[in-house]
Amino acid sequence: MKRGLDVTLLLFLLHTLGGEASTERRFKALKFGQTENDYVLFQSDMGPFRTGFTVCSWIRKIYTTNNPTWFSYATSEQAFEIQIGDDGSQTFIFGDNSNLRSLYTVSPGTWFHNCMSWDTDTQRRDVYLDGVLIDSKATPAGRTVGQGGSILLGNEQWGGPGAGMDSYDIFGGEMYQLNVFSRKLSDSEIKRMSRNKCSCEEETFGEERIIKWEDIILKTRTGTVTEIDSGCSELYCLGLTFQEIQQRLAELNKTTEVLQQTEQGLNETLTELEEMKQQKEVCTTDLGNKELQLNGTLLELEQAEEEVESLRATLENTEEELNSTRVEIVKFEEKQQSCVEETERISLQLNSTEEEKQEKIEELEMKKEELNNITTTLNQTKVELDQVKDLLEKAANSTVECALNSTVTSYWDLLYSEDFFGGVITAEKIGVLRKSMEKLEFFEGVRVTDGMIRFFKLFHDGDDHCPN
Repeated sequence: MKRGLDVTLLLFLLHTLGGEASTERRFKALKFGQTENDYVLFQSDMGPFRTGFTVCSWIRKIYTTNNPTWFSYATSEQAFEIQIGDDGSQTFIFGDNSNLRSLYTVSPGTWFHNCMSWDTDTQRRDVYLDGVLIDSKATPAGRTVGQGGSILLGNEQWGGPGAGMDSYDIFGGEMYQLNVFSRKLSDSEIKRMSRNKCSCEEETFGEERIIKWEDIILKTRTGTVTEIDSGCSELYCLGLTFQEIQQRLAELNKTTEVLQQTEQGLNETLTELEEMKQQKEVCTTDLGNKELQLNGTLLELEQAEEEVESLRATLENTEEELNSTRVEIVKFEEKQQSCVEETERISLQLNSTEEEKQEKIEELEMKKEELNNITTTLNQTKVELDQVKDLLEKAANSTVECALNSTVTSYWDLLYSEDFFGGVITAEKIGVLRKSMEKLEFFEGVRVTDGMIRFFKLFHDGDDHCPN
């Protein structure tokens, strides 16, 4: 196990330090042969570049014959839509060439950064050498990049897309980090890319980098076009200094110790895995038993499903009966409501009758009270009659014809006596007094009072004594 970790660590260190040990092809450069058959030809969607583009690459000039061309884009309408050479003699845009040979002062065998940019906003084509703008030229108004063409690396296409490669325009040099961007980059952006061949600055433009070097390195090649070491690696992309590299190595040594500790932990984990394997075998056996039980359960489940279906049918029938019962309940509730309304109506009538009854009872109570008063009056009258009767009997048996007692000397004294005064004139009393008192019958039923006696005396001329 430790041996395997050491090999992995060695590969990681070699990859990090770069050079020939780097296994990533994107850090490789391409070296072109020196014949017209040594090139890379491919097609790409040029739509993103219709209104603006920037083509940049690191170039190592080796072949010095004629007009070395490292980039060519040709369409069926224009064979020289875009073309760039490593000596400045072939600098085409929309078929218009500018000979900038005098501005390309780079010595053969030296790496340099070369760019061409253009857009419809400025309507200018700019050429950069090692981040410095060396030429700018106006382009026709309304012109855009043609579509449907082919890109050729290592020669020109004077015969149209994919045709017309010749010995006069052989590139024959080395190329690294060729990228095509979908807009015209600024001077500062191009300057930043040109500072270090291994900085990987091109990769910071994200989706604006449409044609990428890591894709070009995988394209089909024709003739002698080989991959070579560019001298760059992931470590250089990080922009590390020598001291920083040493610091990284120290960190890797610490990481080695951690990996050794991890190896020990892995060995312990292997032991645990072996134990888990044995447990798995036991679980597999249990699983077989459980599977048998599951099959039995499935059979029971099927039977239960049949019972459920039967219950469902019964439930549907019950639901129909329930719906019928609901209809009957509604009818019953309607009848019940009708009965409640009738009961309320009768109750109102009963309440009205009860009030009338109460009034009748009160009326009868009043009449009863009147009868009681009349009865009381009658009883009193009876008592008085009985008293008068007794007086009459006494008067009938008396030897004195006009007096009821010895103290009476006149008729009026007789009326003032206790036998008459305050009492009621009755038929019997009239009989006693009629002999001497005319018109006494008119006073029957009248209580004997002082006023009555005085009134009666007016009819008797002062004759108010009893006869001798």
